[in-house]
Amino acid sequence: MKKKGSLSLSINAIVILVLAITMLGLGLAFTKGMFGKLSSKLTVPEPDIPATADDKIVLPTDELTIIKNKQFVFSVNAYNDNFDGEVSGELHCPTGTKAAEFTTTSSPQEIEPGEDKGFKFIIAKDMVSQSETRICQIKFEDESGSKESKQIVVVIR
Repeated sequence: MKKKGSLSLSINAIVILVLAITMLGLGLAFTKGMFGKLSSKLTVPEPDIPATADDKIVLPTDELTIIKNKQFVFSVNAYNDNFDGEVSGELHCPTGTKAAEFTTTSSPQEIEPGEDKGFKFIIAKDMVSQSETRICQIKFEDESGSKESKQIVVVIR
């Protein structure tokens, strides 16, 4: 009786099965790594709509979606209708508890009268740690106290 052929077939089948499982694991790891990099690069695009005298503060959207425990960067365009000197921007998100509210500012810069400029804001990863939806206020103020503000919705996931 020759049973060597059936033993050889089963060893080949086991080798192919091990190789297939290894390749599947490598493929899944690669896919997970690529999607992880993609999700960490999600940002709000810079607004391509200029701020005007009618709409002095412009964002790409009135609702920002932030992933908790991740840094978030976004841009806002502001129009100079009555500002003097340097203008600084501030995002303030109040909540029911003082510990959970956060405020972030942008670097001050000069805006020529009748012009608009982009301001970048960074929300640090330690500022948002719980999932919720907040109504926040973006405010721009110059050295003499002139202000412009706008409300936005911030969704934290």
